[in-house]
Amino acid sequence: MLLVLGTENCSRCNMTKGFLDNKNIEYEYKLLSSLNEEDQQKYINMAKQAQKMTMPLIIKNDRIISLQEA
Repeated sequence: MLLVLGTENCSRCNMTKGFLDNKNIEYEYKLLSSLNEEDQQKYINMAKQAQKMTMPLIIKNDRIISLQEA
């Protein structure tokens, strides 16, 4: 299952959730701000390494993936 991390009022996050819903792809959506500080930092560091600094972050098997890889 995918983990999708987003922010409030994020149109790209909403579009991503709609795409995944239409493709019947299972995912869990969480706001980055709802995570504890340690997890937030973990995902921010992953995003920096992947040079992915926009929301949402789509995570599969502890790796940030693109929507096309979902």
